[in-house]
Amino acid sequence: MTGGASLIFSDGLERPLASELSVGRDPANDLVLVTKTVSREHARIVCEDGRWYVEDRGSFNGTLLNGQRVPPGTRLPLRHADRLQLGSQTMVFSQPAEADDPDRTETAQELPVGRPLSPLQLQVVRLLAEPWLEGGTLDQLPSNEEIAAKLGTPGAAGTVKAALRRAYAKAGVSNLPAHAKRRALCRIARERGWI
Repeated sequence: MTGGASLIFSDGLERPLASELSVGRDPANDLVLVTKTVSREHARIVCEDGRWYVEDRGSFNGTLLNGQRVPPGTRLPLRHADRLQLGSQTMVFSQPAEADDPDRTETAQELPVGRPLSPLQLQVVRLLAEPWLEGGTLDQLPSNEEIAAKLGTPGAAGTVKAALRRAYAKAGVSNLPAHAKRRALCRIARERGWI
């Protein structure tokens, strides 16, 4: 079950996970995060019996899993599309093959960070990211026409495009190429709690 697991950062960088990963500011860590808000030995990500876990190593600023603090020394299970925050660094745990896990609990809706999305923008972004959150890859996102059809307005691809354009601006990804922009919006929307 370890296959396909990775950490996705807000800049689009993806770090595949194969075994235990130590995370912190110290260069001896497997994943070095160079920022003063991350402790030298901040956290560990481990795979045990086919399931991935995050463990805080007594960090000063803490490790958050979907907005909740991970108690130091405690291992908490990771599930596809979980948000991790180590100091000021945010990333998403991705393991699409695990999306059908019967133990999976949906994350409660959180208040968005920054400028909030309108109800239509939220609905469009949720429909855009739905295949990824259900275990697909970010390369299998629906077209504007498919999103319009799911909204019950098959001829409204222009409205979907306009809503996405405003969501791109609020997420700060307007300058990216079209497909990269859609993938980045999904990641950022998950990190900010929009979806």
